[in-house]
Order: sequence, then structure tokens, then C-alpha cells
Amino acid sequence: MKPILALFFPIGIIAVAQTPVNEANQVRFNKGVHNFGFLQLGVPATCTFTITNASKKKIEIEKTWAGCGCTTPKISRSSVAPGQQAQLSVTYNAGAEEVFLKEIYIKLKGSDNIYVLRVKGQVLSKKEYQQKFPSKS
Repeated sequence: MKPILALFFPIGIIAVAQTPVNEANQVRFNKGVHNFGFLQLGVPATCTFTITNASKKKIEIEKTWAGCGCTTPKISRSSVAPGQQAQLSVTYNAGAEEVFLKEIYIKLKGSDNIYVLRVKGQVLSKKEYQQKFPSKS
């Protein structure tokens, strides 16, 4: 068994050594996940992610999209100068009572990287929400 492990170990080192330089340092996010907590069914909720251009050149946000139709991302600007920021507003409109974790994707022009942000929470019926949060009703 030891000779087989010896064969695979050097291959793993070579693969790691040949990994291309990561472009992830171009963009920074204020958070990767937003927790809405408890939401009421049929009442949309919105949060905002801040995107900062940490590179030395202008970046272009080519596309933003979500993994399902209940989640809608909207970018404040598609062109972000070095050191500047853009706001990504994400609205979640629940169609069912459920615990959810939804993904939002961001693609920069000229890059193969796709950045993933997430929103999560739990959707309650109107009755359950009012019982849990009587002062918010």
C-alpha cells in the first residue's frame, strides 16, 4: 500500500505548484452571506452587498444573476474604478414557507472567475410571523 501512496503524493505537489495565479484579489466584498433571519411569506426583503475594486485598473461587471427567479440582483454601476465601490442590491421574494439559501453570481468582463454571494433565512406564514414578532405586525 505504501508504494501506491508514494506514486500519488508527488503528483499532488506538481498540480498545486502549477495552479494559475488567482484573480480573486481584484474584487472584495463586505460579506459573502447575508442572513435575512425570519421573513414573512409574500413580503419581499432586500439587502445590499458592497463590492470594492481592489485592483489597479478599472473593472467591468459584465453580468449578475441569481440561481432562481425568487432572487433578483441589481448592480448600482457596471464600471468600477480602482479603490471605488459598487452596491449590489439583492431582493428575495419567497414563494413558499421554507428555510432557504440562494446564490447570486457576479462575472467580471475579461475574467473566467465567477464570484458567488449568498442570502439565507427562513420564510414563515403570515400567522407564524405575527406570532413570533407581534410588534412588527
